[in-house]
Amino acid sequence: MKLIKILLSAFLCHCLFNGCSPLDKSNLEALGSKDILTNPAVAEAYVNDIYANFMPAPFTVGRRTDETMVVNGEYAEALSAYLNGTLTSDTYNDFPYDNIRKINLFLAQIDDATFDNSIKGSLKGQALFWRAWAYFRMVKAYGGVELILAPESPDNEQAVFVPRSKTSECFTQILKDIDEAITLVEPVSAIGRIDKCVAMSFKGRVLLYWASPQFNRANDLSRWTDAYNANKDALTFLGEHGKGLYNNYKELWTDEMNKEVIMVKRFQYPGFANGYSQACMRPLLYARGCVGGNIPSLELVNAYPMKDGSKYDPATMDYRKLFQNRDERFYASIAYNGAEPFLAEMFGKENMWTYFYDADGNAATGINGKEARADNSENLFSHSGFYPAKMLDRNITRTTVEDGQVDWIEIRYAEVLMNMAEAANEIDKTDEALTVLYQIRQRAGIEPGAGGKYGITAAAIPDIRKAIMDERLVEFAFEGQRFWDLRRWRMYASTFNSFKDKYFHGLRFEWNGTAANRPTGLTDINTIWDQFTVTENEDYRQIVMLDEDKYSFFGIPKSVLERNSKIEQNNTWGGNFDPLQ
Repeated sequence: MKLIKILLSAFLCHCLFNGCSPLDKSNLEALGSKDILTNPAVAEAYVNDIYANFMPAPFTVGRRTDETMVVNGEYAEALSAYLNGTLTSDTYNDFPYDNIRKINLFLAQIDDATFDNSIKGSLKGQALFWRAWAYFRMVKAYGGVELILAPESPDNEQAVFVPRSKTSECFTQILKDIDEAITLVEPVSAIGRIDKCVAMSFKGRVLLYWASPQFNRANDLSRWTDAYNANKDALTFLGEHGKGLYNNYKELWTDEMNKEVIMVKRFQYPGFANGYSQACMRPLLYARGCVGGNIPSLELVNAYPMKDGSKYDPATMDYRKLFQNRDERFYASIAYNGAEPFLAEMFGKENMWTYFYDADGNAATGINGKEARADNSENLFSHSGFYPAKMLDRNITRTTVEDGQVDWIEIRYAEVLMNMAEAANEIDKTDEALTVLYQIRQRAGIEPGAGGKYGITAAAIPDIRKAIMDERLVEFAFEGQRFWDLRRWRMYASTFNSFKDKYFHGLRFEWNGTAANRPTGLTDINTIWDQFTVTENEDYRQIVMLDEDKYSFFGIPKSVLERNSKIEQNNTWGGNFDPLQ
């Protein structure tokens, strides 16, 4: 992370010029030490450790959403517990109380620090933000959890082993921490720190979840109003500080710190030794022993609109030319059969060929028997027929796939816009909601069409709601939003139950010519698309879904229940705790 590198460098420089050794420092949790309370570099190093513990990592879809499919038969069992009917209370386990205690230790004493108040206040604000972040991470998964806001000794069982707080109380505390953080952090950070732009945007996200059906079963419109106002305020502040939609969707992840970036984890190899590993998101031919991450499903591919804004309709359109006249997000995100080179080894040499062909001319072993790939091996095989192209470092090679330098954008301006639009629609500000959809689609290169509606036909609240849901799927594909969106909309089970025959789907491309004249290199797919046969195929395993309530709030793991006898299980998992209170 560039941030950690910069701030730790400041700390090390301080030690170098003042005769100290950072390796001789006592445990940074010992906040009563003179160094922590008198030396801002040491205090910054402590906060940097909080960043390292909580800053979201690049997201690889773990077969939990409708975005992805398995890569081949070896991964047939890769359908996750969420999708094969084996979800248990132990499946999801995320309780970062050790790191929350570190934050509480810092907050308990930072007010006594003797260095500059502006530095002290900024560090305190960042710590408060991360505590809110940690609690929100748990609450959106389980509902209410234990609220521990002071650095109690682990030996003090009465203080540490407390019952779960109500979900509403947790949200109140999360928002309290965010609001205080907003008053303390700097307006805009040039290096990726938590700033006011981040905190205000995150507040909008938190309130959107609180207003969503997962938590808001009675559809209390005041919650939607709060979410609308928070996101509206964030957008105003972001606009005042130069933030906005970046004009090129594809370059969002390569033009670092562009105006759309709000919250970001920065990567710099070799300065930051653990780069953004992209091995699993690349074909095996261009990776290093790993494949199968973020393989696009046909369901995702079909969700991308046409350039005129209309829906892609596989019932009336030809899959052989599915790549023609789609919106720009399709080309930035999906590597299809014949797609232009998008990785270093492919540059100027090879399109993305994923078709099968009859390698030996023997019908008994041809494309209906032993398959051969376009590179005469199995190295480009994808059961869906696609690979991801989004967010990849195009310059790293097969031997450097662990060292990607593309920043991970956790919050971007488009999300704040879409969050505001969703809340606006629910309180009957439909014109504002539609305006946002038009902006998002305009940036995607979709044509305005008649009336400048960019293909959006929705007019009533339920239809606009569906349009927003559909737009979020393609706008934020592979960005870690979809799994949580489906849960907060309480559409997780119904989404997968609606799949045809309860399977994910992909496409099988077969070359109809001979092995000798098969397309290689930079052959233009637009000139040969009609020489392929394309058939739809199914995933290796059928989807089995549990009741929606099992997904809306996960069960508390057995290990957590055994650790604290005061913790109650959620009522949808056999306990007495009501996560809706």
